[in-house]
Amino acid sequence: MMNKNLLAAVVAGTLLLAANAASAAVQVYDFTVYQAGFSGNLGSVTVTDHGSNTLDFDVVLANNVYFQLTSGNPHDAFWFDLPGLGANTSVSFNISAPNAPGGASGGDYPTGGLFTGGNYGNYGQGFLSNYDYAMRVEDKSNPKQYYGDGDHLTFSVTSDTTPLSIASLGTGQSETVGGHTYNVVFGADLRQCGSQGCDTGPVGAIARMVPPGGVPEPTTWALMIMGFGSIGAMLRRRRSSLAHA
Repeated sequence: MMNKNLLAAVVAGTLLLAANAASAAVQVYDFTVYQAGFSGNLGSVTVTDHGSNTLDFDVVLANNVYFQLTSGNPHDAFWFDLPGLGANTSVSFNISAPNAPGGASGGDYPTGGLFTGGNYGNYGQGFLSNYDYAMRVEDKSNPKQYYGDGDHLTFSVTSDTTPLSIASLGTGQSETVGGHTYNVVFGADLRQCGSQGCDTGPVGAIARMVPPGGVPEPTTWALMIMGFGSIGAMLRRRRSSLAHA
């Protein structure tokens, strides 16, 4: 009886942990919408929804791709909408990377630039404009340095009044480029460099398609494997005990 009770506890615990791990929804978006000059997927945006009033963002740029910087006033580096919040709703930003040497907070990176969050303005550039929120960057370095090339810009967005979810981001603004219409959720001012020089300009990110129903997250798989492994070990011990009884 004790073994059965323990087995039931292990199964229940495994399912509970797996359910908790799976409760965080994740959506990935790719920077693939642009008008000219660029090539390939320039990076991605991973948004994690914890079922709370906070969304986590991880913006990673491809090799030889950088955020375009300007000296002086803050420059729109990455922008988005939150139509699920309604108009004129402010959010707070918490930047976790990049940070200056020594762990200084606020988004400083070693070359002297500074990322800051922007609320409810006409953010964006070129064909990607009129977005309500932005990560802005001011380049204070001399000589000018660029951030990107595989580096991550990670931050969270929190609403004090309304729960946030991936659905809060909406489907994006409709943009037609090269005869194709895309629902652009995020925009960024990027710089792609190659052997022939560098191209700069606004780039849009669209949702990456996932299989229907999605797939379990790695942590969910790990918890399930651990749980079923424990069950298997208990069953083997039980059979061994019965064989020697």
